[in-house]
Amino acid sequence: MSYRIKTHGRIGAELQRVADEEIAAAQVLLQSLDRAGATEAIHDARKHFKKLRALVQLLREPLGAKGVHAEQIFYRDAGREFQRLRDAQAQTATLETLAERFFETKRPPIVIAARRVLAMEEQRARRMLAKEGGCDAVLDGLRAARLRAADWKLDDYRWKELRTALHRGYRRAREAWRHARDEPKPRALHDWRRRTKDLLYHVSLCHSLAPDFMEELAGELEVLGEFLGDDHDLVVLRDLLERHPRDVPAGDTRAAFFEMVALRREELLDAAFDLAGRVFLESPGEFIEALDERRDEHRQRRKKAQRIAERLVMPV
Repeated sequence: MSYRIKTHGRIGAELQRVADEEIAAAQVLLQSLDRAGATEAIHDARKHFKKLRALVQLLREPLGAKGVHAEQIFYRDAGREFQRLRDAQAQTATLETLAERFFETKRPPIVIAARRVLAMEEQRARRMLAKEGGCDAVLDGLRAARLRAADWKLDDYRWKELRTALHRGYRRAREAWRHARDEPKPRALHDWRRRTKDLLYHVSLCHSLAPDFMEELAGELEVLGEFLGDDHDLVVLRDLLERHPRDVPAGDTRAAFFEMVALRREELLDAAFDLAGRVFLESPGEFIEALDERRDEHRQRRKKAQRIAERLVMPV
């Protein structure tokens, strides 16, 4: 299974196929949650939900704004059923990465205390997930979502509609970057990260438009998303530790630890803004014009390659 479509001919049918595959993959992961490692299964299932949210964004014309919004709300809420557990797992990795960066050998007591807090959070999140039956509810919802996707009317969805959707996705990501650049607060940064991830999924999905161009752009967006994701995890880690004053008491030690978090955030955001200045250099109109050119060039090369191949198999 691959999160890619054929970008010629019946593009609507291709989007429908990928949506069905993504829903089915999420179902398999959640059905195996008790047997497989919850950490990886939940991470992968949430990734499928994010891919589906991004895919649905491309369907504003056939589904309508309300239809797209309803689908996105469903996949957002499905992911949130596992967010507390996923956050605790992600923060453990974030804490360890931070400790490795600033402490070569022995970890200070505050890092050890933070580990205990995160371990307690993960245990609490696991109990809540099992108690509330969130996984079963999501599986029921996915069965209905799969039926809805099969009923989408996408016969007339072709390059014109996809081109408009890609223009919109790039514009939203670029606007979110500029907003975050002007006001780099957690909310703006979170929105920028989300829009960047959506655009990454759009570019990955449409790889066949111009493979070399899209692959290079996807690589830049992936790195940008990692910078912003690591920054987001640090914000969540700090917020979590502030909610546990008994385990991580206020004082010079905690203040120093939070300064270290702030220093690492500065490094990540500097790198993110530098990279974004290159990724979003073009206006939305310029971006889509460049994409048109790359698409036409790729189509011409494919036709030429086909003609050469035909000559090679002709009888002498």
